[in-house]
Amino acid sequence: MRELAIVDEQRGRGADARTGEPPASALWPHLLDAVAAGGYRLTLEAPGGGRAVLVSEAELQRLESAVRTAPTSPLTAREREVLGLVARGLNGVQVAEHLGVSTNTVAQHLLAARRKYGVRSSSAAVQAACAAGHLDEGCPPGC
Repeated sequence: MRELAIVDEQRGRGADARTGEPPASALWPHLLDAVAAGGYRLTLEAPGGGRAVLVSEAELQRLESAVRTAPTSPLTAREREVLGLVARGLNGVQVAEHLGVSTNTVAQHLLAARRKYGVRSSSAAVQAACAAGHLDEGCPPGC
């Protein structure tokens, strides 16, 4: 995005007597036109630190499209891998052997996955992940 620089052709008319600057309200139409034309964004910051960003409609659509196509799985890659192995019927010990990690590590990955889906069992986490489309393979039939 480019830096926004506004030049007011009517400088002096209605200008601040101390600085010669046009009143802030006179700049808004120019600011909004520049943002709407694209390539510019305008960031507003409140005294309390809150921020708002104005972007063109085209930029908003681009950002919304990027959000829609971004992966939405709450799981880490390892949690997906562990759930995938559980979905194929492996128990915790077998998953640990297959991945070359301790059973405690597998248990922690399963615990994290269960928490993310708000379920109490690993099989329920597998079902939830499959239903949400978060597992690439290993989903039982009917998911």
